[in-house]
Order: sequence, then C-alpha cells, then structure tokens
Amino acid sequence: MFSIFKKKNKVMIFIDGSNLYHVLLKNCGRSDLKFLDFAEKLTGPKRKLEKIYYYNVRQELEGKIKIPEEQQKFLTSLHKISKLEVKLGIWKEQNGSIVEKGVDVMLATDLVLHAVKNNFDTAIIVSGDGDFFPAIETVKKEGKIVEVAAFESNISKEASESSNNVIKLKKSFFNYLWMPKRNYKNNNYKNRKELNKTTTPRTSRSQNKTTTPTTSRSQNKTTTPTTSRSQSKRRKIV
Repeated sequence: MFSIFKKKNKVMIFIDGSNLYHVLLKNCGRSDLKFLDFAEKLTGPKRKLEKIYYYNVRQELEGKIKIPEEQQKFLTSLHKISKLEVKLGIWKEQNGSIVEKGVDVMLATDLVLHAVKNNFDTAIIVSGDGDFFPAIETVKKEGKIVEVAAFESNISKEASESSNNVIKLKKSFFNYLWMPKRNYKNNNYKNRKELNKTTTPRTSRSQNKTTTPTTSRSQNKTTTPTTSRSQSKRRKIV
C-alpha cells in the first residue's frame, strides 16, 4: 500500500572516543558529554537516529596496566544509554611504548558492513582522522551519505574532501550537552544548615519563651510600677 508519509533518513553515528576526548579537552576544557543528546543534535529533527557506536581502548596490558576506576565508571554509564554500543580495542606494547590497536579497523569495518546491509542512509563519523578515507569512499559507492563531525583544527584534508558533508564543531555547539556539575562544598553547607535547623533553633526559642520574656514582664508589673504609685498617693494624703 502506498504511504503518504515519507520515511525519515536513517542515521548511524560512529564515534572515535579517544579522538573526541582529547579534542574536547583541548577546545572546551572538559569531556563529560551527554552522548545521547550529542548524537540527537548531530542527527537533527528531520532524521531518525538508529544507532550510536562508541570506539575506544581498554586501558590494560597483560596485567601490567589495570583498568582505572574512572574509566570503568565511564564505560558502565555508556552501557546504560539506549541505542549506544561500546566497542573496545586494546593497548599493545611496541618498541618499549604502548600504542592503540584495533579502534580504526573496527570503526571502518562497521561503517562498510552496515552500509552493505542497508542499515543506514547517512553515516556520521565523529573524527577528523584521514585514515577513514578508504572506508568512506567504499560506503559512498553503496549509495550512502557520509558526514564528518570534527573541530576545524582537527579535521584532515582527506576526511574533509571525501565526505559528503562536514559538520564543523565548535565550543558553542556543546552548550547544554554537558553533564551537570556537582558542588560538594555547597552540598555540605546545606547539610550543616539543615542539621542546625533540627537542633539549635528549637531549643533556644523554648528557653527564651520560658525564662527571659515572661519573667521580666511579670517582675515589672508586680514590683516597680505598683509600688511607686501607692507611695506617691500616701504622701499626698499625709
């Protein structure tokens, strides 16, 4: 049956996590990004977000390097995001130094594979790396659109020229896309304030009501004013 409703362009987003982390720190001074909101902004309201793939490395090496606690917390939070799948490469020791392995290959492979399977109409690669040039060309031959999202200072000539469109990222693009900051000092101050409300004020008020105000008024009424008036009347009569 013919449908009058036009199908939305299907979008898949492929994020080079290590690349994005470093350019965010360099250009924005922070990296605590809301990934789903970021992906939805890249997609836009007229297209449909199908899937987000996030690629990075597991920070360990045959027992010599263990996964830092912060990375584990970060990865756990990513697994909770709908439509996002985490894919991890590894570190390898090479000539006495540690290098990243497998990330670019995984991203390029998934990019081509999903294009062949017709799982997207448009692919957005969040990286300015020129190593993806062959994969981009292959995907375009499948009739798909490829966009590259990167900071202008970080985009390669190959990525810029081979893609159908370049989304130039800048600091203002990330407004309202950051995780909320926690102010521990203010929280501690509020906690102390609430504690004071439940203890000190109630005690001091009850003491003031039962001692100082009532006693001073009664004393003034029963002693000073009455005595002075009676004495003055007696003196006049005499």
